Amino acid sequence: MAAMKVILLSLLLLILPGHDDLKVNFHKQDNSCKEITEISGRDGVFINPVLLCEDTRLGKFYFSKLKTTVCNDTLCRVASLKVYWDLAGNYIRFDTVSGNPLTKNDHLDFNTKDYKKLQTTLKDPNSILGEKSKDELLDPIKTRYSNKIDAVSGATAQEIKSAVVDGALYTTYTLWHLVNGGITFKLRNYTKENFDDSLQKQILRSNNPRTVLFGLKMMDDEDYLLNADLIFYIMASGNPLVNFYISKQLPKRFFSSEQNIKKFETLFPDLDKNSQAILYKRMGTVP
Repeated sequence: MAAMKVILLSLLLLILPGHDDLKVNFHKQDNSCKEITEISGRDGVFINPVLLCEDTRLGKFYFSKLKTTVCNDTLCRVASLKVYWDLAGNYIRFDTVSGNPLTKNDHLDFNTKDYKKLQTTLKDPNSILGEKSKDELLDPIKTRYSNKIDAVSGATAQEIKSAVVDGALYTTYTLWHLVNGGITFKLRNYTKENFDDSLQKQILRSNNPRTVLFGLKMMDDEDYLLNADLIFYIMASGNPLVNFYISKQLPKRFFSSEQNIKKFETLFPDLDKNSQAILYKRMGTVP
């Protein structure tokens, strides 16, 4: 079995474009990107460059033209996707690669519903898929039969069935771990090492609360004072977790500004109760 696996993977490397070709072609097409790290596909068969890119409308983001095997047998084709992460290393979205649709069991192409389901799962960093090993994916009692290929495989375990695309268990599982795994920390650390005012402002304007918290945790007292208008903009978005964090972290000098106090008075009715309580206490006022 091990020898057969090596032979199959070697054949894949021979018949499919290598990562070096991908890297060269992409760099030729877009000079606004630079390679900053790489991400290995499943089993290390493909090594995919990860790029920091900049768009005049979207700002900076991380990108990879990701290629990976997803399982050990011929029921699964190689998966190819264009993947995007934000500056905090949080997965944003994917695009399909022309001529390379994702496939399910029996080599059936994903439909629109399948792609939406995959996006929903990949966007969830707390998915149950993160808690499961490959050995826990299948129900050891049940099996499924492939109509197009004379093979039988295990049926999806019931507790993870709602988290995966029907008929694409290994594809969903593999892609989730690739886009939400160790690459997240690599990208986050790269942003920290290159952090500046422009990155800070872009991160704080994100519509992802986890990304905003990442940016807030990089700020000192002076940053809060210099970005007061942006802080009020963030709080007006109404995320309780973000607002509670800001309410605790604001420096004392922030409350010495009469203009800031007036803005808080306007904002108060829309804040959650916990944030209100912290701010009342810090301003020395009674609700």
